[in-house]
Amino acid sequence: MGDITLIEDGRLVLIIWRGRRYLKRIAPDGSFHGKGGMLRYGDLIGKPYGIRTGDYDIFEPTIEDIVMYGLKRETQIVFPKESFYIAFRLSLKKGSRVLEVGTGSGANTFILSHAVGPDGRVVSYEQEERHFRNAKRNIERFCDWDNVELHNEEFTGFEGDAFDAAFIDVREPPTVLEKVRDAVKGSAPIGMILPTANQVSDVLKALEEGYGDTEVLEILIRKYKTVAERVVPNDRMIAHTGYLVFTRTL
Repeated sequence: MGDITLIEDGRLVLIIWRGRRYLKRIAPDGSFHGKGGMLRYGDLIGKPYGIRTGDYDIFEPTIEDIVMYGLKRETQIVFPKESFYIAFRLSLKKGSRVLEVGTGSGANTFILSHAVGPDGRVVSYEQEERHFRNAKRNIERFCDWDNVELHNEEFTGFEGDAFDAAFIDVREPPTVLEKVRDAVKGSAPIGMILPTANQVSDVLKALEEGYGDTEVLEILIRKYKTVAERVVPNDRMIAHTGYLVFTRTL
């Protein structure tokens, strides 16, 4: 077995009870989890992750757990099924510098932060003050590294070293596309997420010159019931949540 990670004061835990997931921060203050009985958070301090106590399974949260059950949402988030793929398609690695236009609730920002690591940099712009404040709280609560730079303003350009990649999540990407292009390196990948096919058409027209290797796709996930005697698809699935557009500067 590998090294055992013990639960400490202030650490996050994922509690699973009857298939329901709860993300909680542990503190020895007498607070407890009441679903299915009573689980005192303070009693978990000093115990390892990956244990079963009564009807509760206690795990160390994954990045996906934090996005889905921890971050407060005030906007439609970029789901993990897209955000992890976005980081892959933008070719992000440790030390990369990435520009994000449209922070929203900060869910995708959080994934970008993990993708570039402590030596990388995520510079994100959010024009709406309410969304900016919420995203700032989410990033401060859950990001492991101080590698995110948030701006509460319209993106009008960037003065400084060119970015390795960029991602756009705004209502009308063509209005910022050329400004983003000027901020990234040559051949840099640029990604976008759009809710409607009409917006995709507008973006494709804007990409007709000066861009190449353009692709439009969507990601659907269908999970299966984990009953050995009856393996069938779940009744519900996370289907269409947005169109993804990827392109590269020429």
